Amino acid sequence: MGCCKCCCVLLLAVVLIVGASLGLFSAFFPYPEHASCRVDWIFGNTCSDVKSRLINQIKLWSTDDCTTKQQCNYEYVGEEGSTIRGLHITPVMSFVDKFNFTLTDGSGGLCYVKGASESTASYAVIDFGTNYCNLKNLIIGSELDHNPKYNENSTNSVCTMYSLAHCNIYT
Repeated sequence: MGCCKCCCVLLLAVVLIVGASLGLFSAFFPYPEHASCRVDWIFGNTCSDVKSRLINQIKLWSTDDCTTKQQCNYEYVGEEGSTIRGLHITPVMSFVDKFNFTLTDGSGGLCYVKGASESTASYAVIDFGTNYCNLKNLIIGSELDHNPKYNENSTNSVCTMYSLAHCNIYT
């Protein structure tokens, strides 16, 4: 039964990859053609505070101890101007995703952040919300979502399986 399940998943992946590469799914496949996610946030914190919290959270979750589900296997790659770069290795399947947060100061002490995460596997089409969770888990872990001015904006069209994401499962 396990082998049959693996074959079905592999067949589905092949069909999705071929169909996406031919542009056949654009009419009914509501996700990006490659497993990825883009999210816009507003935080009621200064960008220096947001930056510090995100970097600290990435470093805190840099261990490979995945007893706390997805909150592990992060790697801080560095900064480039107002952009924080990192990697996340998924605990079960060991997919490598690259991510970044770009911060922009706003008026009234607000910080506008554009987050992006993308699978490095060229064949990845669906991800069950993993790329979204790569970003969202860091936001939650650093408690940036606790401010009353916090706001998040994304859609399935720019974030694979955004509306279905469950960020505490293993992938």
